[in-house]
Amino acid sequence: MTSPGWLTRSLADVPAGDGWLGPGEAEFLAGLRFEKRRADWRLGRFAAKTAVAAWLGVPSARLEITAAPDGAPEAWLDGRLAPASLSLSHRAGLALAVVGDVGAALGCDLELIEPRSRAFVTDWLAPAERVLVAGSGAARRDLVANLLWTAKEAAAKSRREGLRLDVRDAVAAPEGLDSATPGWRRLAVTWADGSAQASGWWRAERDWVMAVTGDPPPGAPRPLDHHRG
Repeated sequence: MTSPGWLTRSLADVPAGDGWLGPGEAEFLAGLRFEKRRADWRLGRFAAKTAVAAWLGVPSARLEITAAPDGAPEAWLDGRLAPASLSLSHRAGLALAVVGDVGAALGCDLELIEPRSRAFVTDWLAPAERVLVAGSGAARRDLVANLLWTAKEAAAKSRREGLRLDVRDAVAAPEGLDSATPGWRRLAVTWADGSAQASGWWRAERDWVMAVTGDPPPGAPRPLDHHRG
């Protein structure tokens, strides 16, 4: 797989009003009752449409983002499936969108770097992952714990399963945990039953950690704040 593109958008970036939504998107939004759910959904759709528009070099007004039967996001261009793969994640007012070549299996996730309890680490992380958390030191413990969770969720998404899979059966192995150099670093996630292994990348940015995995293994993600070319 060639390098996918990525971008983040916050709630402050989302345009006022709903004129940027397509007819199907506007209809779906109208069915959402709770304001937080509506705000999160609009944020995710705006990030996804902006990313796909930049990847394909088309106006975002020609795009709609819908959910496939398995729940994964799909991009439509002028009423037809767009020649792009898409993954989307949002958390606490920030959305991450990752776009790649058509037919590629992509998964992305982002998490706020926040304290995780001892019970969370014990219940959700594999023994090898607990060793990484324990050895990371107090200053980086929260980053590592959230990174491992994020990597497992991204790997589940790249299998088009999401949290229907038990991520306790996945073991994440991120590289470069001790490096202070910014940017994307390599990542692997292996499922305990040997059914699949995901390759990808992770990065920490301010108060956030994010992961991207794919099949075939993707190149290092590149920013999508400008059109391709």
